[in-house]
Amino acid sequence: MSIEIKITEEYNGVKPKNFLKKKVDLPFFQIVKMIPEKRITLNKKKIKKDDVLKTGDIIKIWPDDVRLREVEKKFKESKDLGIKTIFENKDILVLNKEAGIPVQGSQDNSTSISLHLAYLQQKSKDEQDFEYFHVHRLDKDTSGCLIIAKNRNTLRDFNELFRTREIIKKYICLCVGELPKEKGIVEIGLRRTDEGVREKMEVCNINDRSGKKSLSLYKLLEEIEYDNEVFSLVEVEIKTGITHQIRMHMKHLGCPILGDKMYGNSSINRQFERQIGRQFLHCKHLGFNYKNEEFKIDAPLTKDLQQFLDEIKEN
Repeated sequence: MSIEIKITEEYNGVKPKNFLKKKVDLPFFQIVKMIPEKRITLNKKKIKKDDVLKTGDIIKIWPDDVRLREVEKKFKESKDLGIKTIFENKDILVLNKEAGIPVQGSQDNSTSISLHLAYLQQKSKDEQDFEYFHVHRLDKDTSGCLIIAKNRNTLRDFNELFRTREIIKKYICLCVGELPKEKGIVEIGLRRTDEGVREKMEVCNINDRSGKKSLSLYKLLEEIEYDNEVFSLVEVEIKTGITHQIRMHMKHLGCPILGDKMYGNSSINRQFERQIGRQFLHCKHLGFNYKNEEFKIDAPLTKDLQQFLDEIKEN
């Protein structure tokens, strides 16, 4: 029994071997072996070295045990994780990611964004062929706006937008303590720590080649007194995208994010653990221009963060 794949526009011009390497769940050496055996054909003909794919081409595979990464396997492994879609068009999907869900993979593979995307693709009524591609990441315990590309061309475009820092990214965080100023700039060097150290990142000289410059703008939204503690609700706009940047910047200001188990105040985290079991960090806004259209996408606070915020404001 053969498996047939129709080539869509996004793979136009791609070499067959490169396409098969991504789409077929087999070691590449086996794919290379199957081609001269005519167990993989292009438009019913043997694949030649100088062949490139065109929209509408048909690849057929006569496998022993082949699973298509982006078709057969994906559709078997799907799960509705209850994540809200806040925007969608033919190019992108934007989710309001919940905390506790990794963007890429998990040890038991039961809670990754990929499972939810597979679920959405199954229920989609869109007649256009599309796939989902991760454009950027949020930490597992960070919620908020997450952009997903629906084709490779869009993926390339958004990779460039992120690389050139043309996307406005604003976060909301609840910090322990009072900020030194109501608004300001944090510009410091950050680098990875040695393996085995609890904190993944550390501050370094901004010119140190072992690290990278990080830059954030912050402003105080509200100061809240609760249970003999002072909390600062802060909006942070990041101009760079270094690992754990906001968490490190708030710690650098002397106001670590509530619930941050890596960089936070452990005693206060324990005190409020039953009320909020994760870091209070949420990507609330993404702004960008794409295809001559301006986008401003906002994600409301997730239920757990909003409930905790309401609770401490009322008391």
